[in-house]
Amino acid sequence: MKKFSLWLSVFSILICIFNAIGLDDKNLLLFLSSPHLMFLEDYSHYIRKIDNYTLQMIILYLINIFGWFLIGALIDIIILKLKRFSLKKGGKNTCQ
Repeated sequence: MKKFSLWLSVFSILICIFNAIGLDDKNLLLFLSSPHLMFLEDYSHYIRKIDNYTLQMIILYLINIFGWFLIGALIDIIILKLKRFSLKKGGKNTCQ
């Protein structure tokens, strides 16, 4: 249960739920807690061409959840590589 991909995805889902129930009416929390959505803002005219606002928000939610999952998976891979590297260098007991 120490996987960053899981916990960052859960964090992202909670922010999307918070936004969907109307507590984040200006989408500030959604965009300020998601750097990938802030970078996407320049290209959001493709999403804004969709006439249905609910569908626009669902697309943003999916991008948010998937983006945080990818960020978490990248962190998990880096941690795994560092653990493998440290095991190869010094063995299991590195505190002597």
